[in-house]
Amino acid sequence: MPAPVADRLQGGRPVGWVRGLDDVPLWAKVVAVYLGLRLVTWLLMAQAAEQQEWFPGVTGPREGEIDLALSWDAQWYQRIVDGGYPDTLPVGEDGRVQQNPWAFYPVFPYAIRVVSALTGGDFATVAPLLALLAGLGAAVLMARLLVETLPARSEHVALAAVAVWAACPVAPVLQMAYTESFSMLLLMAFLLLLVRERWWGAAAAALLLGLTRPIALPLVVVVVAAIWMRWRVRSERPVETPERVAILGTFVATGLSGILWTTIAALGTGRRDAYPSTMTAWRGEASINVLEPWQQTISWALEYRQSVFVLPALGIVVPVVLSLLMLVPRLAGGVDLRLRVWSAAYALYLLAVVDGHTSIFRYLLPLFPLAVLLVGGHRERPRLLGLRTTFWVVVGVVGQVGWIWWLVIFVPPSDYPP
Repeated sequence: MPAPVADRLQGGRPVGWVRGLDDVPLWAKVVAVYLGLRLVTWLLMAQAAEQQEWFPGVTGPREGEIDLALSWDAQWYQRIVDGGYPDTLPVGEDGRVQQNPWAFYPVFPYAIRVVSALTGGDFATVAPLLALLAGLGAAVLMARLLVETLPARSEHVALAAVAVWAACPVAPVLQMAYTESFSMLLLMAFLLLLVRERWWGAAAAALLLGLTRPIALPLVVVVVAAIWMRWRVRSERPVETPERVAILGTFVATGLSGILWTTIAALGTGRRDAYPSTMTAWRGEASINVLEPWQQTISWALEYRQSVFVLPALGIVVPVVLSLLMLVPRLAGGVDLRLRVWSAAYALYLLAVVDGHTSIFRYLLPLFPLAVLLVGGHRERPRLLGLRTTFWVVVGVVGQVGWIWWLVIFVPPSDYPP
């Protein structure tokens, strides 16, 4: 007869088969948990694909071969893999720039092109596989980052937070031909290098992130927080000249990363407004003004009484508000300041420049420190860790069902994008 759980815990340390798990390296446990959750997502996506009607340019290149991992923006990445970026921007009869590949950052599609050239694999095989592997790498780095920064310094707590993050409602995008996986991998690398004060490595990660997704700009605030933390301990560990140069280099590189792709787009097309003009093509507006997209979305919802958005709206508002509140020491003081600053800065960035539309759900994916709060990892002794983790993983998987069937499945002739 198996021993009760209480008998398997002595002095707060697991014994028996539970202790045996401690002998397994953290990365191996992360791999098992992450891939297990991705398998669940794959089953959901495969089931949903059976209900997807083929539509050219959205659901895949060929009728009868529906793969939701290759839908929506994945079609744009395939165009970039096949033909690169145009030298001139397409312009409509009204003189405004039309939708074009310059809206999509180059690291992911060019990585696909390189791997395809080396292996002979096609886009449908290589793109989702690279996304899956990049997401796995992000999960491994996230676990290591949390072990090194959380109060408990516990692998169990780190693994729990990673599991909750990897099961969140928008987690299916981590195995779709989207760039979120690559951006999360580089974000984790940047934060881990910053925590370890590997300044030049963090600078390189920031520059790569600036060519992966438009989320690099808030990192400048994180670098400022990291510099302040380093300066506070200068009496114990003096800041020598080489380190001062590295710190300055990291600050400059991180700042440049936020405008890097905009500059490249301008040089590649001969138009200084190439990137912002391209982005307005998706919004139907002539310009992008701070906070205006959210104001318009709220006004539209109120005017047309879109009650269907009430519950999803809470799924946006709650994470954003909690991310801002993470700066309050009483709420999340146990979380490393650099991670708290990242959450708040990124949340403010979303409020300032991003549309309050359906794609915002997957834009919330970088707010991974919220998973720490959900499992109680901000405390030195998290309570009910297993119960909390199980609850939020189940909630996340249920949320995946909603996200896939509401947004990933495309209903012709037009639909809300994921």
